Amino acid sequence: MVVQIIFFATMYPVLFILYFVMRGIGEAKNGYSFGLRMKAEWIKDEEAQKIVQQYRKELKKLMIVMALIPLVTFFISYMSVSFTIWMIWLLAAIAVPMIPYVRGHHRMRDLKQVRGWKKQSGERNLTEIKNVGKVRRVTLLPFLPPMVISVAVAVWSMIQFQDSALGGLAWCVVIFALTTVLFYGVAVWMDRQKIEVISDDSDVNLNYARAKKNIWKNLWLMVAWVNTAFTVFIVIDLYVDTWATGGILIGSIVYTIVTLALMLWAWKKVLSVDARYQVKRDAASENEEDDDEHWLWGMFYYNKNDKHTIVNQRVGFGTTMNLATPAGMGLTIFGYAVLILVVPISCIWLILEEFTPTQLAVEENILVAEHLKIEYEIPVADMESVTLIDELPNWSKVNGTGIDHLCKGTFHIRNTGDCEVFLDPQNAVFLQIETADNIYYMSAPEDVDTEVIYQELLEAMEVQ
Repeated sequence: MVVQIIFFATMYPVLFILYFVMRGIGEAKNGYSFGLRMKAEWIKDEEAQKIVQQYRKELKKLMIVMALIPLVTFFISYMSVSFTIWMIWLLAAIAVPMIPYVRGHHRMRDLKQVRGWKKQSGERNLTEIKNVGKVRRVTLLPFLPPMVISVAVAVWSMIQFQDSALGGLAWCVVIFALTTVLFYGVAVWMDRQKIEVISDDSDVNLNYARAKKNIWKNLWLMVAWVNTAFTVFIVIDLYVDTWATGGILIGSIVYTIVTLALMLWAWKKVLSVDARYQVKRDAASENEEDDDEHWLWGMFYYNKNDKHTIVNQRVGFGTTMNLATPAGMGLTIFGYAVLILVVPISCIWLILEEFTPTQLAVEENILVAEHLKIEYEIPVADMESVTLIDELPNWSKVNGTGIDHLCKGTFHIRNTGDCEVFLDPQNAVFLQIETADNIYYMSAPEDVDTEVIYQELLEAMEVQ
């Protein structure tokens, strides 16, 4: 149930964010409708309005269906199956809205052709944009404190935890610290992107550029501070072991929700700026070259005559790649390849983890624990005591696997310390094995097998 709550808190909001982002793309905001260049008066056409309303109805129906699908995971007891459903659902939540969007795009494109809504040759206006290109809002100083704090905390965690069982989690702290630095890099990169020209008045363009870039600068700065706070929280959680990993789970949920909220805030601010400057859009924007032929569905840009690798996105907000450039094509292919491969690989791995039976046996006076690979080999000669127990201690996972039918890896017991675990927590009896260096909690797939191994170990220890 805890895992389901985490999934709902971190993934479910994506559906509603996408819905509100996609719902308005039929309107002629920023001079585009369904990724097609459109003038404000064109979208007021009766047929154009019918296309917009039809698109919204189709989008709403699909979103209602998508909102119901995750509810089935509450009736599934296997975490790997639930995780797989959630991953497929998340990809579908991103892809499914594209179905009514593409239909709307084709309908509006056909209407545009029938109505003859296309820029006539010779209408091009010249606008001074040199100063607009020099607008910069991101500087190093505001980003320096969160970056310094994150890096300092990461260095301290590596020194503190690198030789302990928490070494793997210490590397997670390093990754989050580097993410803070990455956010600064993204902010600088976005701050230097090509600015949209919306007016013949250079002052309007300058103010528009400043307003948009201020939003992105503030967003990445706030996200950097949130990431820094979470990095510090992880270290505190690891250091104060009474909180255990439950604190990290709660912190992860809060971190995700706050980050999504900031993204939503930025999106609303961008819409607000666009709405405020809508009345100031004039011939410079409306008479720009009608380059719809360079856009597939208004989403994928391919223009050999444009040397820019990054261009403004027509759908939603942000930027996209020019697939006609080597860098744009390469980065796009790499990004989609990672997305296509990571999801199925992670799902298959988790299913194998949960459904591959564990094996526990005594072989030549060595207790061998195997699951996908040999996990533990404990010589009987090293065992100081072996106890058959029917209740597990209250512990938290440090690293390894911790799901309904499999606990494997290093776990932490409050006021006791770390232990090694290899068992099915749904079983009734378990082995508690103590050596000079560690404590092990183990079980065979069936309780009767665990009891047999217990007797074998006692007999082997007597011989020793």
